Amino acid sequence: MIKLGDIVFRKYKGGVNHNKPNTKQLGLVIKEHKEKGAVPQYHVRFDQTDPKWYYQHDLHRIEWRKEN
Repeated sequence: MIKLGDIVFRKYKGGVNHNKPNTKQLGLVIKEHKEKGAVPQYHVRFDQTDPKWYYQHDLHRIEWRKEN
C-alpha cells in the first residue's frame, strides 16, 4: 500500500516490460486522494519536474529489505 512520503517507481505500459517498474526514475509521493469506491490517486514528483497525478496501479512502491 502506497502512502504519503513513499518513494516509488512508475510502471511501464505496453511492450515487453509491461507492468514492470521503471527503475530509471524515482518519485516522491507528496499528496494522496482517496474516495470511497474509487481507485486511489497520488500526486508524485519525478526527477525534479512538476508533480502529476497517478493511479495506484501505475506506481510501484520501493520496499526496503532488512539485513541481519
